[in-house]
Amino acid sequence: MFSKAFIPHKGYWSSPFSRWQMSFQNEHPIDLAARTVRKFFELRGYEASMFDGCVFGMTIGMPAWFYANPWFCALMGNDRISGPTISQACATSATCLYTAACNIETGTYQNVLVATTDRCSNGPHTVWPNPLGPGGEVISENWMMDNFNRDPYGGEAMFMTAELVARDYGGVTKEESDEMALRRYQQYCMSLENDREFQRGYMIPVEVKLSKKKTKVVDQDEGITETTAEGLARLKPLIPDGALTFGAQTHPADGNAGMIVTTKERAKELSQDKNVTIQVLSYGYARAKKARMAAAVTPAAQMALDNAGIKVEDLAAVKTHNPFTINDIIMGRLMKIPEEIFNNYGSSLIFGHPQGPTGARCMVELIEELVLKGGGYGLFAGCAAGDTAAAIVLKVS
Repeated sequence: MFSKAFIPHKGYWSSPFSRWQMSFQNEHPIDLAARTVRKFFELRGYEASMFDGCVFGMTIGMPAWFYANPWFCALMGNDRISGPTISQACATSATCLYTAACNIETGTYQNVLVATTDRCSNGPHTVWPNPLGPGGEVISENWMMDNFNRDPYGGEAMFMTAELVARDYGGVTKEESDEMALRRYQQYCMSLENDREFQRGYMIPVEVKLSKKKTKVVDQDEGITETTAEGLARLKPLIPDGALTFGAQTHPADGNAGMIVTTKERAKELSQDKNVTIQVLSYGYARAKKARMAAAVTPAAQMALDNAGIKVEDLAAVKTHNPFTINDIIMGRLMKIPEEIFNNYGSSLIFGHPQGPTGARCMVELIEELVLKGGGYGLFAGCAAGDTAAAIVLKVS
């Protein structure tokens, strides 16, 4: 599908992910992303002026979001470039990377920065005039909770779409769900070993203001819930006879992540290790039937594999955006993904869900794992609001 789109080794980053209402809660996500990127440039020896385009991903409205991409580019140090702002719920990162790869493939750009950010904390509360309503009462929406709690087409809360998928595919027990939640937490703990050696390979510390006089450097994820088998067993299902509990789903978070997408020659110039080649191979997408969000991940992943000309048995690593344990349980069943390659070092189930950058962090970790393994094919796939999903296949040599 793609033959010309490459990512430099270490030409990617993620901020820590901070659970909502913690240290990032008052930071404007565009400004925070620009500050993180400037620090990323400083650490890698890059210049903002080297980019001729930017693909920017963000899903939660904030002040001046109307100017998102050009404003971000100016803040990060290059006020001569811009590009599209993409909002596709949790498929945003994969679609941003796809868009950048298309631009490289067609020769539109030579060196593109993909940047994604979001802040779930203190989300917008939108009000629209309604002069024909009773007494002129306004129409209002809480961006975060109203949309988590009801799909306007599917009519269900997001967690319920996962429970419905579990029923469609033979059922998932609470015990299976708990076992998966514990496994994913243990895999996240892999990234904390040796003084967070894995995370330090890509994570950029961020300084934030807590008050007019007080600042704080956030250098690791905030708000991670310790998971134990005993603790999970005590939690009640969200619905009678359901598989999901509070401990089997992700939490909203704040943060940013991204990567450079460029030509093969330029990627080699910008790579920290010039013996490592990272290629974007393909993209896949899908939409499941009504109120079945988790079911979209498998066909999206299969499309990406087909477009890359490979099979599951060719994969060295798989990462998913898994807001619910059921996502991975059903995908694993259908695609027969070996558990030993499935979400090592972490996934959004544990480190959180800022929507726009969630997939980008997963893809960054996917690349880092493939490098540690000495290369191979990697698959990222994840669901998104509206019963949709997107997937990317990468190759590390």
